[in-house]
Amino acid sequence: MRYRGLGEVGLLLVSGAALLLALTRTGSDAGMTLWWLAVVLVGVLAPGWVAVRAIRAGRVAATDLGWAGPTGLVLALLTWLLAHLVGQRLPTLVVGPLVAAVILAVPATRRRVLGGDDTADEPAGSWPAAAWAALAVLVLVAVRWLWVGGLALMPPRPTATYELWNPDVLYQTALTGELRRELVPGYPMVDGEPLGYHWFFHALAAQLSGTGVDDLDVATRLLPATLVVILLLLAAAVGHQVTGHWSGGVGAAAALAVVRPIAVDTWVQPPINAVPNYWQLSPTAALGWVFGLAAVGTLLAVLRRAPSDRLAPAVLLPLFAVGAAGAKSAQLPVIICGVGLAGLAVLVGHWRRRAEAPGRLRASVLRYGLYLLLLAAVTGLAVLVLYPGSYGLRFTPSFWPQFERTLVLGRSRGSTGAEIVAVVVGFVRRWAPPLFPTLGLLVLVRRRPGDPTGWLGIGVLVGGMLAALTFRHPSGSQYYFAIAALPIGYVLSGAGVAGWVRDELASRKGAVVPRAGASDAADARRTWGEHWRRVRGRVLLVGAVAAGGLLVVLAVRRFLRSGGRRPSALTRPHGEAEAIAAWFTPTLGLLVGLGLLVTAAWLVRRRSAVPLVRGTWVALLAVAVAAGGVRALAPTLSPFKSLRPATSPTAATDRAHRPALTPALFAAGQYLRQHASPSDIVATNRVFNGVSASGKPDNRDFSVSAFSGLRTDVGGYGYAPRVLQLDEPGQTYVAAPFWDQPRLDAELAVIKSPTAENLATAYRTRGVRWIVADERSGPVSPQLASLTDLVSRSDGVWLARLRTPGA
Repeated sequence: MRYRGLGEVGLLLVSGAALLLALTRTGSDAGMTLWWLAVVLVGVLAPGWVAVRAIRAGRVAATDLGWAGPTGLVLALLTWLLAHLVGQRLPTLVVGPLVAAVILAVPATRRRVLGGDDTADEPAGSWPAAAWAALAVLVLVAVRWLWVGGLALMPPRPTATYELWNPDVLYQTALTGELRRELVPGYPMVDGEPLGYHWFFHALAAQLSGTGVDDLDVATRLLPATLVVILLLLAAAVGHQVTGHWSGGVGAAAALAVVRPIAVDTWVQPPINAVPNYWQLSPTAALGWVFGLAAVGTLLAVLRRAPSDRLAPAVLLPLFAVGAAGAKSAQLPVIICGVGLAGLAVLVGHWRRRAEAPGRLRASVLRYGLYLLLLAAVTGLAVLVLYPGSYGLRFTPSFWPQFERTLVLGRSRGSTGAEIVAVVVGFVRRWAPPLFPTLGLLVLVRRRPGDPTGWLGIGVLVGGMLAALTFRHPSGSQYYFAIAALPIGYVLSGAGVAGWVRDELASRKGAVVPRAGASDAADARRTWGEHWRRVRGRVLLVGAVAAGGLLVVLAVRRFLRSGGRRPSALTRPHGEAEAIAAWFTPTLGLLVGLGLLVTAAWLVRRRSAVPLVRGTWVALLAVAVAAGGVRALAPTLSPFKSLRPATSPTAATDRAHRPALTPALFAAGQYLRQHASPSDIVATNRVFNGVSASGKPDNRDFSVSAFSGLRTDVGGYGYAPRVLQLDEPGQTYVAAPFWDQPRLDAELAVIKSPTAENLATAYRTRGVRWIVADERSGPVSPQLASLTDLVSRSDGVWLARLRTPGA
């Protein structure tokens, strides 16, 4: 742009305004939201941008804004660590600007931050106004589906119409309170129990959220939504780095914001849609995506060393790797797989040309070996120090094939051939939809086989998919390996397709010679007119492929309907071939339709006088797939839908008979946040969250720790490491009994049948200082009012403070 920084400022204003509108219209307090946006802008992005500039130097680039996000998050986590080491609160809104001021105060780093003076030449990595506008539109689209598919469905606090919460979001909120108190976190629902879970998201949420009064809103809405926007900006920076042009950045961001897997049937397992479906229910994955993509970008910078790689702050690679490992345990292993495959591909290429450059092979071996060793060391330290133990993850490669055979054939056993075909069918219909949008990786490999980018993306996807198929977790968390891998694949794929589109639509028949005496405006109009006439046929062909891809999807869904039910063949006696055909027909119809469409377009393109760009067939297929995903994108935007306040099933109609999470319970937690000591322990009868599918009590009530920010003596213990590591046939973790029943009985006794003696014992031996009892979870003795200092009793929720024994 003509004025440096105008595009960045405009994009930040659009992003901030969109988040402000989405958050406040769905229940967040306006003052709280404005404060949050100030923390993100002044405390995270501004010092992150200054740090990136001080590291990278050179001219100011448009991509510096994208790198500011993960860099600022690293600074926030380091601030959290320093605060715990010195024992003092260090607010991000103070520390962030202070870090930026210190960097700018030193003349040498100030010159690096400000860069060179503007010249007639465009600065490296600059973007035109159209690119900034496109990125702003993509951010608006993303915020809209954040609004429709997440923020509008989950309020910032319990209400009269929303009283049953997903236990996972309460678990994340409870861990946020734990990381505010502890440098070495434990499992907050059972005092004294180790954690064994990745916790960098919760440390970040604790650092950014201040006092913790709004932890529920921050951990479930504000921070996850902000991370998605930061991820989009980072995707644009990495996409530009991959292609060396701003079009790659727009394509990479578009792959995350608007591209969706094609779902031609809805039986049992919908396609994995990583970012839109998991940004809120698994906010740890959202932080893992940001740090994981930042690690990939810096890895490409040190492995490729192309001119555009100078735009990435490569020196931050170790910090990004540590951030990825601490944010999501599945993130760094899939990146290791990507680097391994990229190294193998590059080394094979160098070996074939070893006579031309004999030293290049050894240099590549050392370089790839060094960074693989770095990533492996970080992963090992994370497993040993940050979250020791397997947390219930087991290597069971036979589970997934057996599941698919039973699913497709309708029985556990079949003929050998049918079982093999059933597994193949199950694999294709399960994994083809989420992998289709990554076809751009093949475009990268086809066009630049010696470039590690495409190979790295393919390796990340293969690693994530194989881990999901060969490992098993009691809660199904093995799929988070694939969920960690897919956004990286989408970003690199989007950049690859955008690079192909740019080259395909470029005029390659020579420049237009200006006419003597013609004005600049006339020359510009003539140049653009001549360019359009040259590329018009290719533009129309790409548009036709996109329209055809959408029509193929609509036709398959119209004529091969699934109706949200399994194939009708399974509801009556059937043969193996009939069952397999019924399951595979919609996916086969999609594959055949797209294959015919793209092949026809490719044959038409071959007849053009303009030479084919490498990878055209795969790129056209990627365009058709991206357009076909519009069918899945449209409902998530609901542009003409008036969104109402979030509602949930009521406790009276809930099949699991879960006890309601009421405003009174939330108010009790808020009181404790303001009046309790951080080391206080709470006794509660909110341990079981209704009944599980087996009919036994569900051990996942995390509400008291989530709302209070404190540890409970015994609360919901379902995600404790020792529960998830159980391996007993027929025993599901959500219905597992507590491992120390006398301790649980003693806690419940101070609520059901309190005496001076058992209250004194709880005070002295367990450190209990407060009681939060809910009549919805069990009986509460009236004697509690006389034996404790009753703070409140509202809507069946009791809040009491224990008296000091002997006082």
